[in-house]
Amino acid sequence: MNERAYRKREYWENQNVATFPGEGPYGIPRMLPCTQLEVERWIGFNFALSCPPERRRFTGVHFWVDDAQFKRVWTYPRRYRDLLLQFGAVTSPEFSVFETFPVALRLYNQYRNAWLARFWAEAGINVVPSVVWTEGWDREALWETYPVGSILALSTVGCMRTDADRAWMERGIAEMQRRLRPVQVLLHGKRPEGLTGPVSEIPPVTEMIRQRVSGSSRLFEGNRTGTGGTGQS
Repeated sequence: MNERAYRKREYWENQNVATFPGEGPYGIPRMLPCTQLEVERWIGFNFALSCPPERRRFTGVHFWVDDAQFKRVWTYPRRYRDLLLQFGAVTSPEFSVFETFPVALRLYNQYRNAWLARFWAEAGINVVPSVVWTEGWDREALWETYPVGSILALSTVGCMRTDADRAWMERGIAEMQRRLRPVQVLLHGKRPEGLTGPVSEIPPVTEMIRQRVSGSSRLFEGNRTGTGGTGQS
């Protein structure tokens, strides 16, 4: 099958949906900064469809769930863009970039993270870049995809179990603050040593699941997360 015929039939890795200027030798898009945020509650993407429509504009959606739960946002980008437009904010997705993954897979997953963040932001969704990093030789390619002077999101869940884990996290935090100079950090999980500046905590996914199982009406209600600013640019 030639390229033209394939492009008509498949999503063509979303290159037929939108393209954005790339950073560095791998052409990964840079996420846009988020400088204003006003939501009352954060939920995992796996709860987005069941969130009552009247609460969505006061709710933020994060992607600190298994990759399998949200791979559909890449497969059907327009469909889920339209869903996420109903919410007050979202974090950028986090397709995994584990140190144990081959570099090619880490770069592909970070490309998807950055492409979707940019696609959503260009559509008018308030996107908070969610920071991931590696200490491999692809580390520069990942750092180049994040904006400077933005609200950022960070999950430490499962990343601070051992002394080596905590040391890795602290090195990454120091690098994030040096390179990106965040104006605020939305933290999912325990606060690591060295994380300074304004921090807003987001309850872990396990707490959301506990509330869902218990039938708590507070699942889509909660603490306000906000900051002043000029909006996403």
